[in-house]
Amino acid sequence: MAKPITICVNGYIEVNRVPERAVLYLAVIHKGSEQTTASSNVVQTSKNVQELLETYAPRLPSGEATSDAAITHWSMANMSTSSYPDPSDRKPVFEATTTFTVKFRDFETLGTVASKLSVMPNVSIKSVKWMLTDTTIASLASECRISAAHDALEKARDYAKAFGYQDVQPCEISDTTYGLPAPGSASVMRARKRKLGPAHELQILAFHPEEVSMSSSVTVRFNIV
Repeated sequence: MAKPITICVNGYIEVNRVPERAVLYLAVIHKGSEQTTASSNVVQTSKNVQELLETYAPRLPSGEATSDAAITHWSMANMSTSSYPDPSDRKPVFEATTTFTVKFRDFETLGTVASKLSVMPNVSIKSVKWMLTDTTIASLASECRISAAHDALEKARDYAKAFGYQDVQPCEISDTTYGLPAPGSASVMRARKRKLGPAHELQILAFHPEEVSMSSSVTVRFNIV
């Protein structure tokens, strides 16, 4: 009796979605000839950053962000200090630093806040990443798995028909890879001027978000029917 014919194929899908959140990473750094000066400058600048962020992060009594808060969450790392000799004269240089992570719901506010931070002394914007919400990720994961399985099924049916068979039936499924959304990087799209007062203008940055991609791959073995 002839051995039953089986078909083993890989199914793959990749989907892209418009980001729902932006995460801004920034550092507060000061270097000086005295450790106390470096530390005090970082402390004061960090307070200024916190005050700016709080104006866009209204909270409920529970501490959670309100539903219309432009900033949904922010955090600050502990301040660290270090020292090293100046290459030119070997005198000690003291450095104090801390970092902030800020999650935005509103991308226009991201541009406004990033612009204000960019002109603050001792502040350095490191990067902006685009993200999806946890709810969207969970829904997208299910969609990816189903679509990857459908891709495998269509491939198997094509192979079966090529050899004169009508259909296939799955007999073994292996979830090979599952790609969580990788945060997309941000690029500055343009700058526009905003009046802050009679003698002041601020260049407001506008960020162009990149789509967030997610993928799934599955290996399925089918019997010919």
